[in-house]
Amino acid sequence: MKFAGLLAALLLVSGASAQMQKAPGRHAVFARASAPQNAEDMAKVYDPEKACKPYSPQEITQLLKGKRFPKPNKIATIVDGDDEAHKLWKEIQQSNVIPKDIKVKPSVDKSHEEVDGNTDKYNDDKDPDCWWTASQCKKPKHQNIPEDIYECPEPSTWGLTFDDGPNCTHNVFYDFLKEKKLKATLFYIGSYVMNLPYQAQRGLADGHDICGHTWSHHAMSTLTDEQVFAELYYTGRILKAVLNVSTTCWRPPFGDVDDRVRAIANALGYRTIIWKQDTNDWELSDMSKKGKVQKNYKKIISMADKESPIVLTHELYNSTMSTFMENYDALSKAYKNVVPVTACQNVTSPYLEGDILYPTFDELTSGKAQYKGLPSLKDMKINTDVQYKPVPFSQKKVGFAPGAKQPETKGKDDNESDSSTSQKDGVSQDKQNSDNNGKDDGSGALSFSVASMFHVYFATLFTLFAIVVSL
Repeated sequence: MKFAGLLAALLLVSGASAQMQKAPGRHAVFARASAPQNAEDMAKVYDPEKACKPYSPQEITQLLKGKRFPKPNKIATIVDGDDEAHKLWKEIQQSNVIPKDIKVKPSVDKSHEEVDGNTDKYNDDKDPDCWWTASQCKKPKHQNIPEDIYECPEPSTWGLTFDDGPNCTHNVFYDFLKEKKLKATLFYIGSYVMNLPYQAQRGLADGHDICGHTWSHHAMSTLTDEQVFAELYYTGRILKAVLNVSTTCWRPPFGDVDDRVRAIANALGYRTIIWKQDTNDWELSDMSKKGKVQKNYKKIISMADKESPIVLTHELYNSTMSTFMENYDALSKAYKNVVPVTACQNVTSPYLEGDILYPTFDELTSGKAQYKGLPSLKDMKINTDVQYKPVPFSQKKVGFAPGAKQPETKGKDDNESDSSTSQKDGVSQDKQNSDNNGKDDGSGALSFSVASMFHVYFATLFTLFAIVVSL
């Protein structure tokens, strides 16, 4: 029996708790005993009440106490006593790479969650700052700043990206990606990685490539130079601590970026990745917008013979994840290739360390994908003595840097078969179907047993009731 529509509704309800991804509170110590103790255990949790229960591994607690990170979910500034960050920021300031003719953009209010688009003080026509919010400019006007990445060079290619993860209830979604042999570029929010380290570890272990999405998800052009630096730097550091990789890519929240912000990102060795097409699925916080989002998907799908866009979709809500699943069958039939940005750009070594290698576009789309160095969930650890040393592209051509030499994938990870990343056919053999995690019904949706669905439903209602009572 197929339950695609009901599944989407239940996923939205069960995702309510996932949207409240706050820092671990005073109850975290009591949660440890019952919470999964590692990423491998967390990957098996499908009950949203358990998956979204706050937890704080001792390593995360130690990192928060060690003057290494700002408070989660707050606009970042350099932490007092963080000598490494202060030293690097001083070096960037003294390098004079930050344009002095670009002003901080106005915010609608002090929350910095929205740029004031009604200002008459900026010349949209000339767009001297290459301000994406004003003009969707992607080619910087200032020198020594690389152009944004926003599309794939190969024809009929969908660049698969998901913002705003990790989500505490993403296991069903990540299972779906695995069954469909899909790899994506995941733009993780630093605070969410701090709050949900085990969920973040699954993203890398599953073979997706990881980029930063700032520490607290605010409009970057409205922040000061130091805040921009801190938002990027601490995101990179938590990714290094939790995933043991130093990423070389990032995406600005809301696409809000100008040459001042790009210059600071470039000084940290981060390439800016935007998008060419937007599903606007973030609007699914209001399910009355479902029809509008579906029209957006249909429009992008109809462009398969004209464009090869990097597409903006979200891990933000269960409604955004389930809507992608509903549309996957149609988009995979229309587009010849559905690939992450690494394959799209033939970036085989996206991290500074160079010990994890991803397949090229040809390898991925031909079913001969090979991965080298991917960690296994059971072996992933959180490093409390993290050493994070970003390198500007001007000093080292690596990862997503323009002109970076990409090593060949000469060996494959023991956990990844050559055929597990082909684009069009088959289902991975290591998938264990059960009532909890669902099974593929052949249409890109997931089918669940009635008993399992009602278990999720009532468990979620209980969680929501507990949240309301605690407010």
